[in-house]
This record gives sequence, structure tokens and C-alpha cells, in this order.
Amino acid sequence: MQLRTQEGITAKWPENAEPIVCVRCITFKQEKFIAKCLEGFLIQETNFPFEVMIHEDASPDRTADIIREYEAKYPRILKPLYETENQWKKQDGTFTRIVTGMLKRKYVAMCEGDDYWTDPHKLQRQIDFLESHPDYSMIFHGATVVDADGNPSPDDPYAPLEDRDYTASELYENWVVPTASMIYRREVLNYKIKNPDNILNGDIFLVEKCAHSGKVRCINKKMSAYRKHAGGVTWDEKLKIKRALALPNHIRELKVNFTDINRKRINSDLCRSLIHVAHIEGKRKHLRDLIEAFFLSPSTFIKALRKKKIFSK
Repeated sequence: MQLRTQEGITAKWPENAEPIVCVRCITFKQEKFIAKCLEGFLIQETNFPFEVMIHEDASPDRTADIIREYEAKYPRILKPLYETENQWKKQDGTFTRIVTGMLKRKYVAMCEGDDYWTDPHKLQRQIDFLESHPDYSMIFHGATVVDADGNPSPDDPYAPLEDRDYTASELYENWVVPTASMIYRREVLNYKIKNPDNILNGDIFLVEKCAHSGKVRCINKKMSAYRKHAGGVTWDEKLKIKRALALPNHIRELKVNFTDINRKRINSDLCRSLIHVAHIEGKRKHLRDLIEAFFLSPSTFIKALRKKKIFSK
């Protein structure tokens, strides 16, 4: 791909203006993909300044070296932070604090290091909408699903997307938001979560913060690519069990903090998660949880018990 120079990218930016958008890009061990990701930022055509905040989490491969090559050519746009020690694996909140602290602008766009943007007008189109619609806190769009080599995948979870607003319940019940499509107002990050230590998946909490802070809009246009590949997050059996045991508190946290989510649906999900925990660790240890599960959703309780056959052990 023939990229423009930094001067070419910034030609239409107002002189001495501060960026109004920062792109949140986290990356680790993605040497095969990071160049494509960075080039997706550099094809953007805007009449406003933007910056790309890259958190490189001490990759053992050439990810950091590749970023440095691009940074040398585009220092006004690409703003990397190179860790010398992996922060994510600490699992003590350090990673989130560091990344959130990098986001200083009015709007935050998202794109992780193995995904990429495909439309040069993506940023301009989304920011134009948010600037003219102050009652909206977030906007997202469709995405193409590709494999490790960039070939389109037959799996298309984003096909049902429509040009319209999406409610908090819809976003919870049907996960239809490609991460690399999101742009939101930074003030959304001020939405306080009562017990953030219970969060398993930060994306759903971020989307619900947006949906509880204003309206959420979808553009049914594919302007990014979501990459499915073997190098993504993997879960061995031990991690799967650990996640399953923590899931009830994750769902409880969603229920407590986001009251616009449909109660019947979230109670049903919490019921199933409690039964699954009892299935893993034994019903005697979790009789109280099973009683809670029954009162949350009796119909779900009966169906789930039949499936798990928990009382036949």
C-alpha cells in the first residue's frame, strides 16, 4: 500500500489545533498484523486532528520494532507507549489504569492490533455524526470478518446490523458491536462501576456505559475488519473453569450498574451461570446459589437442571 506522508495526512487539519479524537490501540505479540492495523489509521482522511495511542505490552516478537518504524515517519499521529514488563498479565487493574490514562481527547476510537480499518472516511463520518448529535454517546458500524491471512470468513455475526439506534437491552442480548467500529465520548469513562473487580469482559461494560449515558447509533456500513485467528485469546480448561466460577458476579455487576437491561433476560443469564457453578463444584456446596437461581427465573432453572442433570449425580 502506498501511504501518504504525514504532511499529506495532516494537510486539511486546522493549524495548531489539538486532536479531538484519540484511537485506543492495544497490542501484544502481533507482529503479523500490526502493520495492517497502523496503515488503517494512516489512510484516514479528516478535516480534524487525531492521534493514535498505542499500548505495546512488552511483546517478545517484533511488534514494537514495527511500530517504531511507523512512528519514525508519523510522529505527530502515532503515540506509542512501550512497556518493558507485560502489564495485562498482572490482572490487578494496572493495565486498565495505564491505558485509560492515555486517553485525553473528546472522543475515543477503538482498534486492537490484530484488527484494522478499511474505509478512509470512517473517522470523519462517525465524528461528523457525534458532533451534530450531542445526545449520542457512541456510534458503531459493521465489520468484515477475516482470517489470519485477511481472507473473508463465511462467519458473519454482523450481518443483521441496521442503520438505527440500539438500546441497552439489545446491545446486551445480542452482541453486535465490532470493537474496531466503536467511537464514544470520553466522558463515558467517568461512569462509575460499583465493584469493577467483578468485570470479566470490559467491552460489554463499556458499551453499556455508553448506552446508559446517551443514545447509541449504528451505521450499517462495513468500515473495519475483525480478524479471527489462532493467535487470539485462548482458554485452556483451567481458565474456562475459573471464568465460569467468576461469571455470576460479572452478571450481577451488569445487573446492578445497568438498570436499562431487560430484567427477565439478565435474571435468566444469572440463573444459568449459578447452576453451572453448582454443576462444576457440587450442588451441596452451592445450595444457596441454587435457591437464588430458582427465584431468579423458575422456567430457566427447570430447563437448565434438566440439561445439566445436576440432581442425578
